[in-house]
Amino acid sequence: MSAPARSATRSGSGHLAAQLSGPVRRFMRTEAASAGLLVVGTLAALAWANSPWGGSYDRLWQTEFALRLGSWGIAEDLRHWVNDGLMVFFFFLVGMEVRRELQMGELTQRSRLSVPTLAALGGLVLPVLVYLAFNAGGPGGHGWGIPMATDTAFLLGALALVGPRCPTQLRVFLLSLSVVDDIGALTAIAVFYSEDVDLLALGIAAVCVLAFYLLTRLQVWRGPFYFAVGTVMWLAMNASGVSATIGGVVLGLLVSAYPPRREAVESAGTLARAFRQSPQPSLARQAKLSVERAISPNERIGALLVPWSGYVVVPVFALANAGVHFSTDLLDRALTSPITIGVFLALVVGKLLGVGTAATAAVRLGLGALPPGVTLGSVWGGAALSGLGFTVSLFVTDLAFEDPELREEARVGILAAAVTAALLGMLWFRVLGRRGPATPSMRARRLDPPVDPARDHVRGPVDAPLTLVEYGGLECPFCGRATGVVEELRHRFDYDLRYVFRHLPLPEGHPHGELAAEATEAAGAQGAFWAMHDRLFAHQDELEAEHLLDHAAALGLDLGRFARALGDGTYAQRVRDDVAAAEASGVSGTPTFFVNGERHDGPTATDALAAALLATDPRGPDRVLLPPASAEPVRAARTVSPLAVLPGVEGREETPDDGASPRLSDEHLAALRRVGRRLTTSAGQVLLRTGAEQFDFFVVLEGTVAVLEGSLDGPHPTARVVAVNGPGRFLGGLNMLAGQRPVRSLVVQQPGAVLLVTLDRLRELMARNRDLADTITRSFLLRRAILIGQASGLRVVGDRRWPASAQLRDLLEEAGIDHQWLDPADDPAARSLLAEARPDDADRSGGAGGGTQPLVLGPDGRVLVEPTRQELLALAGAPRPDLTTS
Repeated sequence: MSAPARSATRSGSGHLAAQLSGPVRRFMRTEAASAGLLVVGTLAALAWANSPWGGSYDRLWQTEFALRLGSWGIAEDLRHWVNDGLMVFFFFLVGMEVRRELQMGELTQRSRLSVPTLAALGGLVLPVLVYLAFNAGGPGGHGWGIPMATDTAFLLGALALVGPRCPTQLRVFLLSLSVVDDIGALTAIAVFYSEDVDLLALGIAAVCVLAFYLLTRLQVWRGPFYFAVGTVMWLAMNASGVSATIGGVVLGLLVSAYPPRREAVESAGTLARAFRQSPQPSLARQAKLSVERAISPNERIGALLVPWSGYVVVPVFALANAGVHFSTDLLDRALTSPITIGVFLALVVGKLLGVGTAATAAVRLGLGALPPGVTLGSVWGGAALSGLGFTVSLFVTDLAFEDPELREEARVGILAAAVTAALLGMLWFRVLGRRGPATPSMRARRLDPPVDPARDHVRGPVDAPLTLVEYGGLECPFCGRATGVVEELRHRFDYDLRYVFRHLPLPEGHPHGELAAEATEAAGAQGAFWAMHDRLFAHQDELEAEHLLDHAAALGLDLGRFARALGDGTYAQRVRDDVAAAEASGVSGTPTFFVNGERHDGPTATDALAAALLATDPRGPDRVLLPPASAEPVRAARTVSPLAVLPGVEGREETPDDGASPRLSDEHLAALRRVGRRLTTSAGQVLLRTGAEQFDFFVVLEGTVAVLEGSLDGPHPTARVVAVNGPGRFLGGLNMLAGQRPVRSLVVQQPGAVLLVTLDRLRELMARNRDLADTITRSFLLRRAILIGQASGLRVVGDRRWPASAQLRDLLEEAGIDHQWLDPADDPAARSLLAEARPDDADRSGGAGGGTQPLVLGPDGRVLVEPTRQELLALAGAPRPDLTTS
């Protein structure tokens, strides 16, 4: 078998952002986007201050705004309210970011912490020394803290402009560096830029910190309590002489961060079920609090405040502080001002040399290692961009100097340094890109990290002398064709070859690839990685969530455990680790092969890969002789298993789920409003009917909608309420998303309004909005996991009218064996199963296949025909198989 020499799916961007977790992706997107607003705010301030209406700029920000209560009050100008009021939210988020990185992010990996920490320290100390070399002992000496910090938003924005020349891991490295950098700068502000400290007010602030800590320890999750404590603390800090923003940082550090806890998620589901069965206020409160506890306060608050900080607070701060009046006098002073020169050189030269030299020394001295795919050359490019010290530098300028002229000279230096550092960094990456391929990591040729049998999925002897590693995507058609090449190579080299598959889903071209990769890992946890790997490659057009569950059922996996792993994203990080390793190894598309640890850039045909294996054989190039290719090429392994109808969903009554209908965020609601149609509802109105040819999804906007199961029609309707959903809830099922009829009805309980979204519109939106698609799909999976968990027993496939079926049903009922009956007369999957199981009988029984004897399927994969009572009892209690293959 042969394949085209360069048949591959390429990443749409040089960096592979799929290796980052959802919160980090959102944070980086927000910070990079807010950099644009920061630039707009800065340019608007400069244009306003230097326009014919420049006087109104100063008058506006010097306007007094007062809050008074009786004889007590606070009166400050608007600039102060921005700098010491709004900016508290910015610094609060900085503190939360530090806490999150220390507990869940890159800073938890001590092996990766040393180099960015040392680089950050170099970037803190050297700029201070450069500044003091021009200003020590002079009127500008107190401004030494101005060049210490790096503006994270500007840094990520500049890296976005650099684009594919910047590897993703460098972004993570610089994000870690900026966290340490922020800690140093904020410490300097707290210790050295506080004057006339009021110890009583500071003591009150300390008590507030203690109260905030106790609230977190006592697991009080009500926002008003925290807001009240924060307000009192801000008032105390404002009166203490210490910048109120430091209080924001301290409180941010106290906001705990942790990944979603399985027991908390399950507890929330239990309480939600209890509330639906007995809707009492106490249960409603407990259910709400349990849902909140399942997600860490750090992530919940961050999701709420990060957009406000990035899109409102920081741009307003730039508008209030960047308005320098450029006059001839100011420019003349700035050209010779030690403050302007010191700030400029400290940020441009000091940051570059401080970060770059410290990182290089740390690597050369063996004090730490750079992340995979990051080179010292790219670190120096990041060091140049770290001179973008805009936001915190302007903030420290306001604290350091009372003289307006000194402030203006410092701001000129900050603005000039920001422009120069951005241009220098982008030029650096451009030159670096011309010296090599599109990304620095593309120069890598060695597999990084090497194969580890304890972690990697290996086919063949783990100690085989020859190793073939493939980075592939389960939705990539070229990877599907390459499976045949791999099988031919395994046939040729037999026990001398081990084959390793690593994940590289490319979401921009293969939207189902990430979830499919997680599915193989979830199957691997049950000993069926290769069985699922083969099956998904054989069904590349069936990779949606519903199909993945069908594949797992066909392989005899524990469906509840499998669906919950997908819904929880249990193996998402495992997949992202593979993607990070792919970038480190210089991979940009799929499939990419590594032959004995070296990247193979030639044709991916069988003979070409076989020749590469022989040429790099560690035992010598002539050790293994290449046998002639067989005339009949070996076909790719294809697992042929019957598709199964999931238990508890079709053919039997469902029990209430655990509240997995997602409550959508404002972002998601806004996206759905653009494609949906608002409907005013009335009590008793049927929105969706069980079994109808209707595939509409609904979002409750006002009022409540009841979910009913059973028939709504006839003289004796059997429908019963299983759930009631209020505003913000998304209603629909995974079966509807797969084009199957709904299995439950939706009836308006309390009148209000809903948003109707058709199936086609929803699919189009989910294809564009990956975050919404992930939320909806995973919530469907979590709900399905519960339904699956409620079903047990055997599956029987056969026509109920057959005499043998009646005998078997009586036998099962007499033995008390729980089972599910799949009738080929009304179930296409059952017909396919019978035809696949006994194709020779396909013409019998009306073409349904399988003759007139039903099949009994056990949990261990065995199929029985005409079983005895003892055989049925044994099959019902049989354990699941270990599906590991080599």
